Amino acid sequence: MTTVEPVDYGAFERRIEALIPLIGAVVAIAALIGWGHRAALGAAIGAALCWLNFRWLRQGAEGVIKLGLAQAGVEHVRVPRKTHAKFLGRLGLLLIAVYAIVVWLKLPAVAVVCGLTAVFPAIVFAAGYEALRGRWT
Repeated sequence: MTTVEPVDYGAFERRIEALIPLIGAVVAIAALIGWGHRAALGAAIGAALCWLNFRWLRQGAEGVIKLGLAQAGVEHVRVPRKTHAKFLGRLGLLLIAVYAIVVWLKLPAVAVVCGLTAVFPAIVFAAGYEALRGRWT
């Protein structure tokens, strides 16, 4: 019987964070070949926003976890409004940025969305790497 090594989730998240720009570059090159430079620019900007969103989400989750651990045993855990504002504010900033990219820069919305979704294949590749290393079965 084989033993399964535990997954280092910090390394897993860092791997996803590193894969997002690589996948974004592949998507941008594919968009350049298939639809031209404006689509490639839209995909690249979308991937950059995806990376930034993932980074901010990760930092926000770490902050909430630290707050929870610091208040362990307390009946009512208090999360500051500033934490809620940051967590929801990143979504608002993301929507404003996508709106500006599509409306003002007139970049193809499909290309921008393709770049924004670079996190999904990054998660799949990172999980596949962990499975190949024998950390997940």
